Amino acid sequence: MSRKKNPSTVNTLSKLQPLAKRSVKIARDETYAWSHVFRYEWLSILSLIVGIVLLVFFWEPIPPKVVGIAVGREGTSDGQYGEKLVAFFAAHGVKLNITYTEGGKQPITAMHREKSIKSALVLGGLYKKNEIDSNVVSLGSTQYEPLWLFYRGETISDDQPILRFAKTSGIAIGEPGSGSNALVHAIINSGQPRTPTNYKLLEWPYLEAVDALISGEIKALATVDGIDSKVVQRLLADPNIRIANFPLAPAYAKRFPQLDLVSIPRGSFTDSPIFPPIDTQMVATSLTLVVEKDLHPALQLLFLMAIDSLANVRDQFFSKQDDFPSHRDNNIPLSPIAKQYFTQGPPDTLNYVGFILSSLINRIWFFILGALAILYPLAGLIPNFRTTLGNIKISDAQEMLYAIQERFTQAQTQAEFDAVMQDFITLQEEVGLWIPRISIAAYYQLVRPIEHVKKIATERQEFLKRSASSPS
Repeated sequence: MSRKKNPSTVNTLSKLQPLAKRSVKIARDETYAWSHVFRYEWLSILSLIVGIVLLVFFWEPIPPKVVGIAVGREGTSDGQYGEKLVAFFAAHGVKLNITYTEGGKQPITAMHREKSIKSALVLGGLYKKNEIDSNVVSLGSTQYEPLWLFYRGETISDDQPILRFAKTSGIAIGEPGSGSNALVHAIINSGQPRTPTNYKLLEWPYLEAVDALISGEIKALATVDGIDSKVVQRLLADPNIRIANFPLAPAYAKRFPQLDLVSIPRGSFTDSPIFPPIDTQMVATSLTLVVEKDLHPALQLLFLMAIDSLANVRDQFFSKQDDFPSHRDNNIPLSPIAKQYFTQGPPDTLNYVGFILSSLINRIWFFILGALAILYPLAGLIPNFRTTLGNIKISDAQEMLYAIQERFTQAQTQAEFDAVMQDFITLQEEVGLWIPRISIAAYYQLVRPIEHVKKIATERQEFLKRSASSPS
């Protein structure tokens, strides 16, 4: 019983080839064409791969998922601010490890000491220009931290309340290197005659001095801390402790560029009794976020986003809207990323992608444009590569056909003819096998030349037969 022959899948040109069959053919032909791309252009492709690897290595497109930050004491305003940063980072998939210090210059010291700590919160004006390590840059100021003078006893109205306590009962000003210690010394030394004076300055640890003031062991305490600090709130809640007014606060703000003038209006905290009993003028420095210069740009962007976000939701007791983030401590150079953020705002790409991809696009957009300028015209050539390769192969085959044709015409014996014929048959097989994979049109361009060579071979074969049969 004869088998029934399956009809052809494609009977006419009006019908499309089955999708699977056509896809397999395209994949097979493209694979063959691209194998020639790698064969001919391997050096260019290798250079491209090396370039991409180097770009990834040096530009670090993916930021670390863990970073450290050094802050002041736990429970103080900068310690609490650091905790808010931790929560913000966690919401964006990055772990921010917080390290508490005694404040002052110690956060920067911790950042230099521990490789894992890449950022720190420091008080503005604590460092002179060019005094801080050149590897440290600022991401801007985050909030005001006023100079408070808490004291026990009757209300005072001195122009310089710090000097009053320093000359009499003594005043706790914090440990050497702390922000309050540096600021109190600067205020005492400014505007004073150059005559030695014996001041009672108690350089005690902050929390120890707070306990001493509450217990009545000391009469006055000067500290630089935010109003939201748990320590400051504890002192404000004690009815036996008062806050001093600084009548010369505008003068201090003029003398020291890192200081701003702030105030607490009368009755801001309670109105029965009215507290504070008078409008209270104060000076404040700012809390500055610093990072290592080589911190991944995506993490710098995340810090800036955090500062911006926290400035909008935190207690705005002293600052006005849009006061922060800003560059207030000019002694610490501003990071280029922060400078761009302050002048142009957050990248527009943040509206569409996450901070990691946004940072990457923001960093290498010029590379992307340059690459597109090169790759776009090349992309237009890729679909035509099979045609181009087909033309190359046609040229090679035509040269080989011409050489075989010449050998046929020059063959003087049957053995020479057979050797040429074997090469001709091999070439025909290769043309039938490989050229259609590259280009069907290229294949049909070779059909006529092959037939022409066949005709010359036939004529030469007949000539050799006649020559062999004719008498010598």
